[in-house]
Amino acid sequence: MTATVTLHPSGHQFTVEPDETILEAALRSGININYYCSNGSCGECKARVMEGELAEIQHHDYVLSAAEKRGNTVLLCRARAQDDMLLEASEAGTTADIPVQKITTQVTLIENPQQDVTVITLRTPRSQTLRFLAGQHVCLAIPDLLPRNKSIASCPCNGRFLQIHQRRVPGDAFSEHLFSQLKTRDRVDIEGPFGGFIMDESSTRPMILLAYDTGFSAIKSLIEHAISLDIPQPVALYWVMPFKKEHYLENYCRSWKDALDDFSYTPICALATDSPSPEAMAENALLQAVAQVTADYSDLHEIDLYVNGPQAVLDVARNWLVRHGLPEKQLFVDHIRRF
Repeated sequence: MTATVTLHPSGHQFTVEPDETILEAALRSGININYYCSNGSCGECKARVMEGELAEIQHHDYVLSAAEKRGNTVLLCRARAQDDMLLEASEAGTTADIPVQKITTQVTLIENPQQDVTVITLRTPRSQTLRFLAGQHVCLAIPDLLPRNKSIASCPCNGRFLQIHQRRVPGDAFSEHLFSQLKTRDRVDIEGPFGGFIMDESSTRPMILLAYDTGFSAIKSLIEHAISLDIPQPVALYWVMPFKKEHYLENYCRSWKDALDDFSYTPICALATDSPSPEAMAENALLQAVAQVTADYSDLHEIDLYVNGPQAVLDVARNWLVRHGLPEKQLFVDHIRRF
C-alpha cells in the first residue's frame, strides 16, 4: 500500500511505494534529504519516527546507539513505510548544507547524439553516492589532463549516475580526450558539487530557463528536478544554439510536455553575425534569446529567469534583462568557470 510521509520540521510530503525505501522515495520526489552512502553504512540519513509504523528495516552495518534506538531513530535508506508516517529528518536547504565530496567514478555509457556532441554517464560506487543540488557542477580529473569543471546534467534523484555533456572543441586536449580516447569502464575522479545555480523552491512564479549550446546540461538538471517536485507553475525552456548548430536533444525536450502540466519549449537558432569570433556569436545568440523572452513576457516582475551561457557574455544578458524590468533577485545566472 502506498504511504504518505511528512517530514518535520519542513512539512515536505512525498509518497512511498511498497517496493522502495523511504530514502529512495524522498529523492525520487525531489526532496533534498541528508544522506551519503544509501546502503546503511554511514548513518547520514538518520531520522526519528514520530508517528506511523515501518514495514521493514533491512540489515545495515551502521550501529545505532541505545539512546537512538529508544528514540525511534532509523536509517531511511534501509526502512520501508507500513502506513502514513511523520518523521523528524534533516534536509539540505542551501548549497552550504551539501559537503564537497571526492569520488572515483566509472564511465558506464558514452553516447553521441550528434557528431560533435558527446553525452557521458559516470557511475559512483554504491558506498559513495554524490549528493548535489540540481544546477550544480563538479570538477573532473583525468590523468595527464588539466581538471575541468562540468555541469551535472542529470537529476539529484539518483546521485549514482551522473551525466556530463561536452561539445568537441578542436585543439582542446580535454575535449579531444573525451571524443577519441575515453572508453566505458575508464575511471574519472570527481570533486564537488560546486556552484549556486539552483532552483528557488519557495517561488511560485513561472520558471523560465534560457540555455546556450551545451550549457543546456545544467538547465536539464533543473527541469528534471522540477519534474520530481511536480511543481504547479509554468516552466518554459528557451534553448539557443550557435549559428548552424542543431539542438542535440530536441525530442527529449519535447517529451517534457508529458511530464509537466504547463511546459513550453522554444528552440532558437542564432542568426549569423559579421564577426566570426565565438564570443560575438555567443553574444548575438544570447541577446536574440533574451529578446524573445522579453517579447513573450511583458511583465518580467512576474517570472524567475535562469540563464546559462559563456561567462564573457552573461553580463551583457544580465544588463539587458535588468534594464527591461527583471528584478535581480529573480535572475539566476550559472557562474561556472569553463576552462
